[in-house]
Amino acid sequence: MSATARTIARTHKILGLVIGVQLLFWTLSGFYFTLFPIEQIRGEHLRKPAPPLSNLEGLEIAAPRLQQPASNMDIRALPGGPAWFVQGDGWTAFHSLETGEAMTPLSEADVRAIALAAWAGDGELVSVSLVEDPPREAFSEAPLWRVQFEGEDKATFWVDARQGRVTAVRTGEWRLFDVLWRFHIMDVTGDDRFDSWWLKLAAFLGLTTVLFGLALLVHRASRGRLFR
Repeated sequence: MSATARTIARTHKILGLVIGVQLLFWTLSGFYFTLFPIEQIRGEHLRKPAPPLSNLEGLEIAAPRLQQPASNMDIRALPGGPAWFVQGDGWTAFHSLETGEAMTPLSEADVRAIALAAWAGDGELVSVSLVEDPPREAFSEAPLWRVQFEGEDKATFWVDARQGRVTAVRTGEWRLFDVLWRFHIMDVTGDDRFDSWWLKLAAFLGLTTVLFGLALLVHRASRGRLFR
């Protein structure tokens, strides 16, 4: 073997040792991503679609009485019946559909009813708790209610009382997916960034390893020693 070939082979081995673990993890995590439909990872099979609004025909609907400008208004189904959902700059509120008056904030009982109405799995509600500082899995900086279901199906429903609906469904499969995903993209910030220098460096080293391997392959083939 020539000096050039030895240099290429040695560099290829060193790069393989450096990047090999990450290449293996990319492959293993990518394989896990293919095992389950993304809808199952998101827990969509455990969550009923929002029911259509009913009992509005013939109802005299009053406009919400607002104290400040709103950027969005629509009608949402609440445990006590449909109500106005009003959203402004950094605030939300519910107003009576019949009187337009502001309603009291949703209670724990309301949150429980919202979660039960959305639950489609095989299990029972075991706990409801308000979390002032939700974990990363909730993808919210505002307080949310954690509703836990246990049974044949297990899941955590995150309910936003300010919006009157379930904002996220989390299962063990999702949590494992999230951990593997963060390692897959080499995310050390928790922001799901694809442009970190860690990922760029790993990708560059992986590409360099492949190129050195191809160079070694061409060198051996040119000397008739491809399979020896």
